[in-house]
Amino acid sequence: MAKPVYNVDLSAHLAECELNFVRLCRLLPRMEAGDERVFGLGEGLQVRIAVSERTPYTSLLQIGQEHAALTDLNNEMTVRVYHDAGVAEVASFAGCYRVLGKNDYPNRRMHQRDEKQQWNRFLGEWLQHCLEQGRSLGNPTALLTL
Repeated sequence: MAKPVYNVDLSAHLAECELNFVRLCRLLPRMEAGDERVFGLGEGLQVRIAVSERTPYTSLLQIGQEHAALTDLNNEMTVRVYHDAGVAEVASFAGCYRVLGKNDYPNRRMHQRDEKQQWNRFLGEWLQHCLEQGRSLGNPTALLTL
């Protein structure tokens, strides 16, 4: 029996990237070089969004979460924001770079066929969670103010 062919749903991918752009703009409105936002997410979990690079049309963000006691929760991703197109896409996740939009499977690094899509979907769900549950580090009972 032949394997089903995986095809990238470009419109769904762009819709997810557009929503990620909107979510990031709510969390870090200016996105100027050196901008940073740090907030709490649950007990002991700290989230940091920092602009590491800014050009006229793009920004490069470093987004990470860190927990002092539960290091398995620590991760970091790099997100490229295209201001002119209004989209944000994951460029790297947990130290893994250059994942294709469509991968053969199995492959040398054992990426899923839709690995890049999964990264962007995760970013969207995670940013939405940050918007809904983010807390000020100065006052953990206060919701993140936007």
